[in-house]
Amino acid sequence: SDIFALGAILYEMLSGQRAFEKDSSADTMAAILKEEPPELSGEGKKIPPAVERIVRHCLEKNPAERFQSARDLAFDLESLSSASTTTASAIPAAKAPGGRWLVPAAMAAALILVGTGMWMAGRRSSAKAPPKFTRLTYQKGYPSNARFAKDGHTVVYSAQWENDPLQIYSVRMEFPQSAKVELPSAALLDLSSSGDLELALEPVYHSNFLSGTMAQAQMTGGTPRVQEDSVIAADYAPDGKTLAVARMANRKVQLEYPGGKVIYTTSGYLDYVRVAPDGKEVAFLEHPVYEDDRGWVSVVDAAGNHKQLTKEFETVQGLAWSHTGTEIWFTAGEQENRSLYGVNLSGTLRKLFAAQQSIRLLDVASDGRVLLAGEQARAELTGRDPATGKERRGLEWFDGSGAADISLDGKAILFMEWGGPSGSLYLVAYRKLDGSPPVALGPGARPKFSPDQTTAAAILYTRPPQVALHPIGAGESRRLPVGDITSLIRLAWFPDGKHLLLQGAAEGQALRTYQMDLEGGKPQPLGPTDFTGVAVASDGKRIAGRNSSGQAVVFDGETQKVQAIRGIEPQETLNKWTKDGQALLVSSGTHWEAWVYRVEVKTGKRTLLQKIEVDEKAGSTENIGLEYNEDSKTYVYGMQRILGSLYMVEGLE
Repeated sequence: SDIFALGAILYEMLSGQRAFEKDSSADTMAAILKEEPPELSGEGKKIPPAVERIVRHCLEKNPAERFQSARDLAFDLESLSSASTTTASAIPAAKAPGGRWLVPAAMAAALILVGTGMWMAGRRSSAKAPPKFTRLTYQKGYPSNARFAKDGHTVVYSAQWENDPLQIYSVRMEFPQSAKVELPSAALLDLSSSGDLELALEPVYHSNFLSGTMAQAQMTGGTPRVQEDSVIAADYAPDGKTLAVARMANRKVQLEYPGGKVIYTTSGYLDYVRVAPDGKEVAFLEHPVYEDDRGWVSVVDAAGNHKQLTKEFETVQGLAWSHTGTEIWFTAGEQENRSLYGVNLSGTLRKLFAAQQSIRLLDVASDGRVLLAGEQARAELTGRDPATGKERRGLEWFDGSGAADISLDGKAILFMEWGGPSGSLYLVAYRKLDGSPPVALGPGARPKFSPDQTTAAAILYTRPPQVALHPIGAGESRRLPVGDITSLIRLAWFPDGKHLLLQGAAEGQALRTYQMDLEGGKPQPLGPTDFTGVAVASDGKRIAGRNSSGQAVVFDGETQKVQAIRGIEPQETLNKWTKDGQALLVSSGTHWEAWVYRVEVKTGKRTLLQKIEVDEKAGSTENIGLEYNEDSKTYVYGMQRILGSLYMVEGLE
């Protein structure tokens, strides 16, 4: 690509015009991909054939047909200027607009550019060799975590390959043939120096992380010994016995070090917990939004002294201490692709390595070798067209689409897009299920249709968060502040179309429910402090949600009473009330299947309305999100796939 870029610069210097310039940026991009630039010798210019041949060789569409190195290009240029005193006079100068004479300058600049590039490349190559990558896995699927074993030649990891569930595997460096460890389905949390495995059994998939019951097991297999519930991450201290644990408790995520002693809590979430080599601090990734992987690197000591070390990145996943113990290494990115960074305890940041694909750091060995996962993510949206009754695939837009809501008539959907050009605040999109192209409404996440179907309300992940109101037709968008709320999780409309139900948390507080007037005033707490509301009934009084124990309940705004709902499991999602106000639509599922039930509020009676099962299971990393319209029998569901491989990397410093 650098050779191609140099060819484009030389072309412009010789001719006075850009090689592929068209009337629009789209046409220019198409020309770069498909068209050849005009002849350099045209329009009265007399460019020596040898010079034009070099430029054309730089601009070959097929990379294999270009110069393969700056050294090769320099050799050809030098062969033209073997008699440097005659080169300038032998090559007629082309005159650019404004009277600039270009050919001699172009040739001189080319030699300087190529020579400088060769000198810099020589300096880099003499300073250190490029990192060496050794691929360890070749199956199709998603490796969730990995650790170097004490012997230095074995890697233990957890992965979901092909159509198998998440399992524990081991692989040797000398030959990449993975062996399954005979244990129940689980995610790897950590591996002690004595070989003890810390696992997350019965893993529950969240938007960007998973949690499970922490249990200890041996590489020889057997029955794991259960320790803690709802654990996200765990890491052994240098003594090989003490654990640092991040777990979900009391509607927050808390960090314990040692296990049982809470030293930090957040209403967002924490993951990739790692204890420092001296055992004094714990580093981790901190995410302010519970269902988003934006965040930063933080460190906390045993006394609870907390420090944020980096700025907020749009995506940050993967962390470990460097082998010297002087830095925390992590993988983060401003958009989709993550690069490898290092940061010390003073907050000094440096970039170690940028790959062509997104990477995720999993472990660093004592000798400096690194375990990375190279990953490619994609989203899939599928829905049923109510006009034909047929399932329509390919409703996603770019490479990061997630279904959020279905219109009352079942003919259109709202979805959020975090891929492509969506930006750091994501994008709200509207699309009809008849195959019409999507329409971008504006920034935001987790959008919901207004009762009259004219507006989409969405969350803006600004600091502090805001609510965005986007008209689906003509009109201007609005942004509304949300008062003291610092973490906004989801929203829903009241049937009057003038108020919103918010689920969020103020700084240092647990999640609770708020009511927001769209005409002004900050959101007001609604219901008990331990109640998190999700959906408002058509009477505008009853709100379905959950209490702090995870039990499904209905809060009556008129009587201020809370009533439990039978027949709804803790892991099920409360979607919306039915039109008659007598039941709730409830969805549940795994990352391969999903169901929607109608659950009667008074009796708990369940009726299955829709079941989804996907054929291709490899790389599915989240439970399927399923939205349903009871009148039209329309549904839409989204899947997120991450296909990755493990690499051992040497030479990163």
